[in-house]
Amino acid sequence: MVTSYSKTSQLKYVSSQCLAAPKGAQYGGGLLVNPEFNHGTKGWTYSGEGQMREGVSDDGNRFIVVQNRTDPLDSFSETVQLEEENIYTFSAWVQISKGSETVVAIVFKTSDGKLIRGGETLAKQGCWSLLKGGIVAQFSSLVEILLESKNTGVEIWVDNVSLQPFTVNQWRSHQEKSIDKVHKRKVKFHVTYANRTAADGAIISIEQTMSGFPFGCGMNHKILTSTGYQRWFASRFKVTSFTNEMKWYSTEKRQGEENYTISDAMVKFAKQNGISIRGHNILWDNPRMQPQWVKDLPPEELQKAATQRLKSVVSRYAGQLIGWDVVNENLHLSFFEDKLGENASSAFYSMAYHLDPNTTLFMNEYNTIEHCEDQAATASKYKKKLEEILSFPGNAGLKAAIGLEGHFSAGQPNIAYMRSALDILGTMGLPIWLTEVDVRKGPNQAQNLEDILREAFSHPAVEGIIIFGGPKVSGFDVMTLADSEFAPTPIGEVVDKLINEWKSGTRQLRADSRGWSSEVSLFHGDYKAIIYHPVTRSSNTIFFEVTKGTGPRTVFLQTDA
Repeated sequence: MVTSYSKTSQLKYVSSQCLAAPKGAQYGGGLLVNPEFNHGTKGWTYSGEGQMREGVSDDGNRFIVVQNRTDPLDSFSETVQLEEENIYTFSAWVQISKGSETVVAIVFKTSDGKLIRGGETLAKQGCWSLLKGGIVAQFSSLVEILLESKNTGVEIWVDNVSLQPFTVNQWRSHQEKSIDKVHKRKVKFHVTYANRTAADGAIISIEQTMSGFPFGCGMNHKILTSTGYQRWFASRFKVTSFTNEMKWYSTEKRQGEENYTISDAMVKFAKQNGISIRGHNILWDNPRMQPQWVKDLPPEELQKAATQRLKSVVSRYAGQLIGWDVVNENLHLSFFEDKLGENASSAFYSMAYHLDPNTTLFMNEYNTIEHCEDQAATASKYKKKLEEILSFPGNAGLKAAIGLEGHFSAGQPNIAYMRSALDILGTMGLPIWLTEVDVRKGPNQAQNLEDILREAFSHPAVEGIIIFGGPKVSGFDVMTLADSEFAPTPIGEVVDKLINEWKSGTRQLRADSRGWSSEVSLFHGDYKAIIYHPVTRSSNTIFFEVTKGTGPRTVFLQTDA
C-alpha cells in the first residue's frame, strides 16, 4: 500500500525513481480542479467503459483508481480550455495494480475527437512513477485530459495531476533565467601594480576567444575540396560529426578492404582547425545501412566481422575523438540483436569501452524529443535501454552519454514535450547532446529551429549541440545555411545570431581606487584580457577561463607601474 507523504506543492521537480509515495502536484495543479483528490472525485468524470473510484492508502492519502477497463482510452477525465500559442506542461504520478511495467500516456482529446499524445511513462506495481509531457496549443478549444494504456487488464492509480499554462514570453523568460544560471558565471577583476598597490583607473578589455559550450555542425567530405566551405566552417564551429565518412559502409565497401583515406583527411582538417570530433558511428542497427556484403552473413561470421570493424575503427581513432555513437539507433532497429542475441548492443559497448576507456560512448536515437507519436524511443524507453547497457557485465566505469538526433518535421515543435523528455533523461546524471539537429523545409523553418535550439541550450542537462546543415556546396539539402557565395540564408542567420548571442563578446571595465572592477556575468569559455593604464600607458595581456562553479570568480591581474 502507499505510505504517507506531504501534499505540499513542489515546483519544477523531476524524479528518476519509482517512489513509495508521490510528490505533490506541480504548480498546485495549475488549471485542474481537485488535482490531488483531497475532495474525492470532485471535478473529474469518466470517459469510456469501466469505472472510476477513490483509492485510500493506509495513512489516509486519497488517489483515483481507474478499473474494469476494456479500451486503452478508458480513463478518468477533466475538461479544460486551451488558448492558442500557449504552452502547457502536464505531470501526474501513476502506478498499476499488478504485473510488470506498463506504458501509461497522457492524451489530449479535442472537441472534434482528435487525439494528441503528450508524453508517457513506464508505470509499475507498488510504487509511483512520474508521467511528464505537454502540448503547444495550435488552437483555442476545450480539450479532455485522458490517460491511455493498452494494458486493459490492470487498474491505473493516479495522483497529484497538473496542467500548467505558460505564455510564449513566460517560457522564453524561463529559458533566459536558466541560461544565466547554467552557462554563465559572475566574475570580478582585481588589478594591481607589480608592488601590489591598486591600479586605480586601469582599463580592462575582455574578449571571449572560445565558447565553453560545444555548439557544432555536421561535416561531409566536400569540405576537403572547397576552401570556401573550410573557411565558413572553421570560422563558426569547434565541434563536428562526420555525416557518413566514418560509417562501416564507407570504410569497408568490400570485405577485408578497409579504406580510411577520406575520414583520415577530414580528421586532419579538424585537428588543424581546433575542431573536436564526435565519432559517428561504429555500428548501425539498421539492416539497410550495412555494407552490402554484411547483410546476409550468418551469425558466427557477422560476429567476427562486426568485432573486427569495431576494433579497427576504435583503435585507429583512439584518443582523437570526444565520443562515439557505438550502436546507432538501437531502440528503433535491431539488426545485431536479431542476428546475435538481445545483448548484442551491450557487448559492443563493452568492447569499445575496453579499447578506448577515456572516450565517451553515446546511445544515439531519433524521435525521443522530436514528437511523442513515435512510441519506439520515448524518454522512458531510452532510459531503460541505456540502463541495460550500463548494467551489462564489464561496463562498470563506462563513460556514457545520451545522444538525441533531433530531426524535426516542418510543423511547430512541441517544446513542452521536448522539455519533459530532457527532464526525464536528465535524471540519469549523464551528459545529453543533440547530435544531428535539423528542421525540414517549411514557412517557419528558421523560427522553428531557433525555438528548438533555445530549448536545448537552456536545459541544464544538455552539454552539447550539433546541427546538420551547411553551405550550398556541402549538399545539406534539409538545412542550407549559406548560399553558393557563402552568404547566410534565413536559417543560417538564425544559427549565426545564436552563436553570437551565446558568447560574451567584448566588455570593458575600469578598476576603482582599490583596484577592483565591477562584477560582470560572463559565459563559460576562454577569454583574453588586455589591461591598459591611461596614466602610465602600460599594457599587459593575459588569458583566463570561466568555468562552471558556485559563487563569483575573481581574476587577479597585474600591470606595469
